[in-house]
Amino acid sequence: MKKILVLVFILLLIIGAIDREIQAKTLAATNVASTTESVLVLPTVPTILPANNIYIPLIVKGLQAEFWQPVRMGAERAARDYGIEITFEGTYGEGETEAQLDILRNVLDRNPQAIVLSAVDSRAATPYLERARAAGIPVIGFDSGVDSPIVRTTVATDNYGAGALAASKMAELLDGTGKVAVIVQDDTSRVASDRRDGFVDIIEQQYPGMEVVAIKYGEGNVDLSAERAKEIIREHPDVSGIFGGNEGSAHGVIKAVKELNKEGEILIIGFDSGRILLDAIREGVVAGAVTQNPSAIGYLAVEAAIRAYRGETLPPFIDTGFIWYDSTNIVHPEIQELLYE
Repeated sequence: MKKILVLVFILLLIIGAIDREIQAKTLAATNVASTTESVLVLPTVPTILPANNIYIPLIVKGLQAEFWQPVRMGAERAARDYGIEITFEGTYGEGETEAQLDILRNVLDRNPQAIVLSAVDSRAATPYLERARAAGIPVIGFDSGVDSPIVRTTVATDNYGAGALAASKMAELLDGTGKVAVIVQDDTSRVASDRRDGFVDIIEQQYPGMEVVAIKYGEGNVDLSAERAKEIIREHPDVSGIFGGNEGSAHGVIKAVKELNKEGEILIIGFDSGRILLDAIREGVVAGAVTQNPSAIGYLAVEAAIRAYRGETLPPFIDTGFIWYDSTNIVHPEIQELLYE
C-alpha cells in the first residue's frame, strides 16, 4: 500500500511539472511586453491545440511595403503549426479604402471561421464588421488594428509607445532643442495616428525647448512622402529633425534629404526597416529607427483568431513589442532577427 501511495505521489509531481511548463509557454505567447524596449519571443512549439477545417483570411493594407513579408511568414508558420488554411491579401497602397472594403466583402462571402484585419479606415469598415458579428465570425485586429468594439483583440505593437520612444531619441540626439516634424501614412488608421500622437505628445509635454512644426501624411508611399518632406524643408528651412513613422515614410524622408543635399543637417529617425533604411543607418544618413516584431504579429494574430473561433476569452491587446536600433547595435543577433531588407 505504501509503495502505491509513493508511486501516486510521484505521478502527481510529474503531472504538475508538465502543467506548469504548458502554462509558462502559453503565458509567453500571450502576455504583453512590459518594458519600454522589448520584443516578444515566439515559443518553439504551438501553445494551443491544433485546429482542423478552419479557414482564416488575413486582410492587410499597403502590400508594397516589405514589412508585410515577415508578417506573412509568421502567419504561414502559425497556419502550418495549427493545421489550418489562411489567405493573405490586401491593397497595394496604404490609403486604398474602397479596394480594401471590396476584399473584406469578398472574404465575408466565403464564410470564414474568423477574420484578421489591418484596417485602412475603421469607420468605413464598420458595416462589414457588423455583418461579421451578425454571422458569428470573430474579427481580430492586427498591426494598425481596427478601431471598433467589435474586434475581439488587437495583436500589434504599442504604437503610441513606439512613437514616444522615437521622440525621446530625437530629443536626446538634438540635446532637447530645435524644430522637428513628423511624416506618417495617414490620419485614418490607428497605427499611424498612435505613432504620430506618441511622438508629438512626448515632444510637447517633456521638451519645452523643442517644437513640432509640421505633421504630414504620405500614404506610406516613398515618392509622396519624399514630396511631403521637401515641403517641410521648404516651409521650415531651420527644421532640425524629421521622424518617418513607417517604412515608406522613412524611405521618403531619406530620399528628400539626399536629393536636397541635406545629409548631416537634418536628423532623421525612421521606423521598421527595409534595405534603404538599413543602408542609410550604416552610412550615417539616418540616426536610427524603431523596429517592431513583424513575424510575431502575423503568428500571434492567427493564433488569436483560432482562440476566438473556439470561444476563448482574449485580452483586449496583445503587444508584440518594439526596440530601438542604430549603427551601434544593428549587427546584434537579437536585432537582426527583427529586420528585413
